[in-house]
Amino acid sequence: MNMPKHVFFDLDNTLTPSKSLIEERHVPILKRLTEHADVIVVSGHGDKDIRNHLRPELEGSYYTLGQNGNTAKLKDGTLVWNNSLSQSQKDAILKFIEKARKHLNYKVKDENDIIDDRDSQIAFSLIGHHEDKAIKDAFDPDHAKRRKLMEDLKEDVERLAQENKVEMRTGGTTNIDIFQLGKNKGFNVGEFIKEMNWEKEDCLYIGDALFPGGNDETVIGVIPTHAVKNHEETYRFIQDNLLS
Repeated sequence: MNMPKHVFFDLDNTLTPSKSLIEERHVPILKRLTEHADVIVVSGHGDKDIRNHLRPELEGSYYTLGQNGNTAKLKDGTLVWNNSLSQSQKDAILKFIEKARKHLNYKVKDENDIIDDRDSQIAFSLIGHHEDKAIKDAFDPDHAKRRKLMEDLKEDVERLAQENKVEMRTGGTTNIDIFQLGKNKGFNVGEFIKEMNWEKEDCLYIGDALFPGGNDETVIGVIPTHAVKNHEETYRFIQDNLLS
C-alpha cells in the first residue's frame, strides 16, 4: 500500500484497550509512526481523556478529534472547533436515557456512572462507564444489545433526530454516543481534512467499529479505511504496513 501522510485512529479497542491506558510496549511504535506521518485520534472520549490514555510520552505528537470529532484540537492543544450541545438538546437526551433505562431495567453498580456529559456529546453507558473491564468486555461485544435498544425505541430515536437534531451511535464497549445530528466521525474527519488542506487520498482511517451501526462506519467513503479487531491487531498493522 502507499504510505499515507495522515493516519486517523479510533481510540478504544484500536489504540488502547477499552477505557485503559495505551500499553507501554505500544508507545514506541506509535511514537515512531508520528515521526513519519500525521497521527489523528478520533474518539468518543474528550481531548483530556484521549491525552491521558496515550500517556505523557506521546504528548504533542498527535491531533485530537474528541467526542466523535465534535471537539478538534491541534497537536499543541489549540482549539480548532467545538460543537457544543445546547441545553434543550441535552434535556431531550436525558429524557431519552431515562426512558431507555426503564426499558432495559438493568441493575447497575453506580447510578452516577451511567451518563457522561462531554459538552459536545453525551455518552450513555448501559452498565456504567467505570464498571469492571472484564464485565464491560463481555457485556456487548457485537453491539447487538445496544442496536436492539435503539431499534426498540426507534420512534424516540427518530423524534430526537427530527425535533432536537441529535443522533446516536454505539461506541466503546457499553456506550451509546449522542451528539449533534450529522456531526458524526465521518463528517468531522472530512471537515478536519478540509481545515488542514490535506488530500483525502493521502489519508487512512483505522478503527475497530467500521461495521454497520458502529461509530467508525460513517468514515467509510470519506477516506480510505482499514478495519481491525482490537488494539493488538492495530500495532501489528502499523509495524507490518506503515513502518516496514
